[in-house]
Amino acid sequence: MENDNCSENISIDTLQSLILCMSVTEKILLAKIEKIVAENNKVYENKNVLKKIVNDGLSSLHYDSSICKSKWNKPSFYPGEYEFIDVIVEGERLIIDIDFRSEFEIAKPTETYKMILESLPFIFVGNPKRLTEMILVISEAVKKSLRKKRMHVPPWRKTDYMLSKWLSPLCVRAKQPLSSYSVLIPNVLIPAWQPPIVKQNCLQTKRKLLNGLASLFNHKQ
Repeated sequence: MENDNCSENISIDTLQSLILCMSVTEKILLAKIEKIVAENNKVYENKNVLKKIVNDGLSSLHYDSSICKSKWNKPSFYPGEYEFIDVIVEGERLIIDIDFRSEFEIAKPTETYKMILESLPFIFVGNPKRLTEMILVISEAVKKSLRKKRMHVPPWRKTDYMLSKWLSPLCVRAKQPLSSYSVLIPNVLIPAWQPPIVKQNCLQTKRKLLNGLASLFNHKQ
């Protein structure tokens, strides 16, 4: 039991450092995405609408931005597909997900996992390496939470499946017709959700939240 507590402490600390470890480029890009979301902060019929608007907005700011559709069909788990925004900045690939936190919601989470989930950003901006490390930590926390509740870990909650959403080798970038943000870019068109409310100084707020999270968890033990 003591080893489990120690492991969970390490997981929280590791995740905290990964969330806050953003490059200057990532911070600038996140700020621009938050501005686009704030300017279009209303209820959409489908979150793909806002995803397209964010992609269009970044393209209008001269970013090499595109909606990327990943697919996977491995014998070890269920096939599937997922869409996110892919941006190339000075040769570096950055992954953007405008509804990141919801992808890690599970049934009957433990109190520890609830705190971990609340610490995740609504909008993720980061490189594949940092995203991979975050998914590894979160997936382990998912497994522990479900097992503590004596629940089976479904295939779509396993690490390989979650990694494939953003990091599958079968990933196609496709330019889309742009909205009022920019001129039309002819190319392939990729085919009741409310976008998160974007708050200013989110990084400073997140740092305070995560520090409090670690303290609260230690106190509970």
